[in-house]
Amino acid sequence: MREFFDIFCRGFLIVALISLNTIQLSQGSWAAPFVGFCIAVVWWVNARTASKVDGILAVMAYASGSACGTAMGLWLGGMG
Repeated sequence: MREFFDIFCRGFLIVALISLNTIQLSQGSWAAPFVGFCIAVVWWVNARTASKVDGILAVMAYASGSACGTAMGLWLGGMG
């Protein structure tokens, strides 16, 4: 169960940061490069660990985290 929570969190973080970064870039915010750095860090960790868990539950955990991350990114960016 812990591994699915980790997958959920990685999906959440990546997509929340990307959503936030997209809003920042569209507004010309100088915070965007820092968020881009954070995206790269999370992406690197995810790329090294994502293939260790497989199956429909892993897919659903990642997709659910990504959906929640989208909402969080919109909220953090002031769009939600």
